[in-house]
Amino acid sequence: MIGLKQAAVALLLSEVALLTNAFAFGPPNLQTALTKPSPSALRVATEPDIGEEASTDDSPIKIVKSEGGFKNIMACNRAEIAVRIMRAATELNAGTVAIYDNEDRYSQHKWFADRAYMLDRTPDATPISSYLDIPQIIEVAKKANVDAIHPGYGFLSESPEFAQACEDADIAFVGPTVENLNTFSDKTSARAAAIAAGVPVVPGSDGALKNAEEVTEFVESIGLPVIIK
Repeated sequence: MIGLKQAAVALLLSEVALLTNAFAFGPPNLQTALTKPSPSALRVATEPDIGEEASTDDSPIKIVKSEGGFKNIMACNRAEIAVRIMRAATELNAGTVAIYDNEDRYSQHKWFADRAYMLDRTPDATPISSYLDIPQIIEVAKKANVDAIHPGYGFLSESPEFAQACEDADIAFVGPTVENLNTFSDKTSARAAAIAAGVPVVPGSDGALKNAEEVTEFVESIGLPVIIK
């Protein structure tokens, strides 16, 4: 009969064996993503100044630049969304750049990136406002020599102003064109475009409703239920 210590060691070894087998038989790209060492596991990070890179120069990770396509891709988002973008970029052999607010300084997406830059904001601004600061994001992208920005979803992903700012800075916006965003980022103009193209739409108002009286009048004319966007 073995003791508790020996049993614990045996259990640990069996778990390691299972994980080893899982990596060995997984797809090659999945093995790379799962086994890529995280900078946070390799060094004790020091917080950079605002807008400065969270350096990982002492990391043994070597970035293999893609021969064609994008060289450095910024994930203009946070948390799980940004991590997914960077995983895809890594599979394309592109360098990855993250941005983060002070409240996200311990977030996974900061450490998953090859380089990370902290955003600035006024003391009375919310943490989310940093991820909506178009001029600052473009400035960081230029500093990081980014040639493409992926906005993820939410935040600036449907902003024609952001897509235009990327275009003006000669940075690729991974998403719709500025023209498409101008048409479809607004629900009212998107509905008008669909009607003009002969696409069936659910019954709704002809345009944006400006006040409670117009909403009441519309509901009384069409009946319930209704969706207000």
